[in-house]
Amino acid sequence: MFYRKVYPLAWQLVKRNPTIWFFGLFASLLGFYEVKAVFNFSDNFPDFISSNIKSWIDIFTTFSTATMSWADLPDILALLGIFIFFSIITIMAISSQAALTYVATFKNQKYVKESLLNQLKRGVDKFWPVFGLNIINSLLGYFFVALVLTPMIYFISNTNDWPIYLILGIFVFFIIIPLIVVISFVTRYGIAYVVIKNQSFTQAFVNSWLLFKVNWMITLENAIFLVLVTFVAMLAIISSLVFIFVPFIIIASALPMLAFMFLVISFFLMAVVFIVGTSVYSAFYNVVWATIFLDLIAPGQSHSKIYRLAHKHLPGLVK
Repeated sequence: MFYRKVYPLAWQLVKRNPTIWFFGLFASLLGFYEVKAVFNFSDNFPDFISSNIKSWIDIFTTFSTATMSWADLPDILALLGIFIFFSIITIMAISSQAALTYVATFKNQKYVKESLLNQLKRGVDKFWPVFGLNIINSLLGYFFVALVLTPMIYFISNTNDWPIYLILGIFVFFIIIPLIVVISFVTRYGIAYVVIKNQSFTQAFVNSWLLFKVNWMITLENAIFLVLVTFVAMLAIISSLVFIFVPFIIIASALPMLAFMFLVISFFLMAVVFIVGTSVYSAFYNVVWATIFLDLIAPGQSHSKIYRLAHKHLPGLVK
């Protein structure tokens, strides 16, 4: 009954509180940890945090090494403006993720009894430890992908020595990839410890590892299920965009004089649907993980579906 309890609670909370979709919009910039950890093994497309840090380093390097004069002032102001803009977006993204984690504590209530501003304030108050956990997740994941995994895959694909191929293949797919996935789980639980349990960065990181170690099976099972749910949600959003776009294209073809107007309307509606759909699902995704965290730390013990099936049909295999 674990998932049939967690997922409906999370969905009802998101559905009844449209104001938290605002947080979902910014939190979606951080992506979906488990989906990225499983599928994103390319250093050509680093995540939001990694790409921002790389951009900031590039900007600081430019300032420190370039010979500047008053003629360069417009360029300097432009770079400074870009830095400030992305800093604000990063603060909003991290704070929104923390706010959605906090909102999950209202899971047994019909409505969130706090204003949007107070929820955002709670997220901002936890910005630095949550940002630190995100940095660990992003940089370690990006480090393994860019500096370890990608070169090894390239080497494996270009070697004819099958023993080396086998050894490196086992190392990549049974050590590196699981390590990246585990880091994403520890980060997720660590954020919940910081926001919900008011723990420090170090305490949260240690406790999140211990929580994952005890509940690794149910964590992995939920991650796989969320990957499938994410795929279905993205498919639904894309289908909605197609459903909106096609009729307008047909109308625009039939009325060439008004084609531009109909295309503008269609693109506007598609943008609205995409933003709202992504915001809602991102809010749901973050609330689900926080709700699971609350259930795992609650009195009693939760078991994965695999464990329950084994206990029912093969009781000799489980304690």
